[in-house]
Amino acid sequence: MTRILFFLAALFLSVSVNSQNKTLSDYSYVIVPEQFDFLNGKDLYKLNSMTEFYLEKNGFNAYMANLAPNANRCDGLFADVEKLKSIIGIKLQVVLRDCNGEEVFRTHEGRTKFKQYDKAYQDALRKAFNSFNSLRVKQKDVVLLSEKSAVNKEVVTINKIQAEEVVSSTVKENTNTTKEIYIPEAKFSNYSYLGKTFLLRKTDKGFSLYEESNKASDGLLLRGTLVINNNHLEYTDTSGVTGKAAFDASGDLKINDGAYLKVYKLQN
Repeated sequence: MTRILFFLAALFLSVSVNSQNKTLSDYSYVIVPEQFDFLNGKDLYKLNSMTEFYLEKNGFNAYMANLAPNANRCDGLFADVEKLKSIIGIKLQVVLRDCNGEEVFRTHEGRTKFKQYDKAYQDALRKAFNSFNSLRVKQKDVVLLSEKSAVNKEVVTINKIQAEEVVSSTVKENTNTTKEIYIPEAKFSNYSYLGKTFLLRKTDKGFSLYEESNKASDGLLLRGTLVINNNHLEYTDTSGVTGKAAFDASGDLKINDGAYLKVYKLQN
């Protein structure tokens, strides 16, 4: 009897986790507020931007509230960070709710004993996000609603919109032809190089390359920027050294500064 009860309990737990995982992946985006209720300023201690980053890293399509996509509201989730009462240190939890305000997922408590506020909040948030590590969320593409007609709504995917933005940013070789260069569509991409983890963040001009490091207060150390110039990608590191960069068909990033060729491997 004991074995049967143990088996049923394990089966129930497995089904519960898989169901939760499927539920999170069925949504297509997550909205992050510009300010959390327990703080007195927008993106104070970088908690809001860090929340967006860690959601993206864990398979979500995350957007700050001021950049929310024009999509069906109930296709998305709404993120919040709550501060819990604590006598010693700081405790935070990340909460995801649906369009009706119903709680869909809540992380475990992220605890820290740092005394300095920025380090304490950031450390607690990082630890709370460890709850997402085993979920393997992979949200589907966001479907945008056309503003042309409220009755007959035309839908397009974000990937298509991003591709059109990339084409418009390429440099024309003459008045009749435009040569395209390969550009990743994701807002955030994870890479590895020499055993270290890097984050590539899409910007208006190209990309910013960060290294995950404890030396930075928010865990991300800027290493350089990539800018589209004359139909090529130019890389400039934080010391001012420049070089050429390109993405291959597999998404790997190659940077040549004239002395070395560095290949950053895309992590799926």
